[in-house]
Amino acid sequence: MAGAYDLPPDTPGFAEAQAEMAERSRPAAALPGAAFDIAYGSHSRQRLDIFPAGKDAPALLFLRGGYWKLGEKEDRWFPAIEWQPRGVAWIVPNYRLAPEFTLPEIVDDARAVLEWVVANGAGYGIDATRIHLVGNSAGAHLAAMIATGPITRNIRSLTLISGLYDLVPLLDEDPNTWLEMDPETARSMSPCLHLPAPNLPVSVCCGGAETPAFVRQSRDFAEVLRRNGNSVDYFESPGKNHMAVIGECGTTGTPVFEAMTRHLSQ
Repeated sequence: MAGAYDLPPDTPGFAEAQAEMAERSRPAAALPGAAFDIAYGSHSRQRLDIFPAGKDAPALLFLRGGYWKLGEKEDRWFPAIEWQPRGVAWIVPNYRLAPEFTLPEIVDDARAVLEWVVANGAGYGIDATRIHLVGNSAGAHLAAMIATGPITRNIRSLTLISGLYDLVPLLDEDPNTWLEMDPETARSMSPCLHLPAPNLPVSVCCGGAETPAFVRQSRDFAEVLRRNGNSVDYFESPGKNHMAVIGECGTTGTPVFEAMTRHLSQ
């Protein structure tokens, strides 16, 4: 029997969306100033790619999904093609993966990425006081978690796409076969219990064709943030499933792209 948080790879459009994003990403390798496989830690997965956009540029720091167990940064270069000409740097890291590493260790990697960008971004033309966090799925969870850390003053906005914000329901679901969380870890790793500063603007969104559990997590987290005092923009991108909605990060005129644009103007 399928679990509430299963993401079946045979869902129509999943494989096609992944192939399309990989294909769209290839031309980004030739963007001016692009820098690849920059170490932010000693492990081979602790590497990031930067697509600079001139002097004192804001940055979109994108944390990709993959259910904390898979994924490569090279498949998420494609938004840089649109953002770099707009004067916005695009940064995408890899991070260590489950089950070899625990979820707290993966969150530590996401925090280390942010700390590296704050400390070293100026060398790539980035204004470290204008970092906008974006993440999808597991990456949205990571972005929400690190937005509560000690250097949140450098974060100007959050755009959270199809994320998981209450991990307690996952304890009895398939993802916990690789996360191996106990109840205490699930609570400590749940963004709904660790909220960003009330004045941080947030967009919470998902695809309109997502599974009910993912839609519910997004709606519920948006409401938690509103009660926390955050300015929250919640929307569901019409007709998009869990994979297809990611493509909107680099597609002008789409709901996700426009939400990111609004945050950059603040």
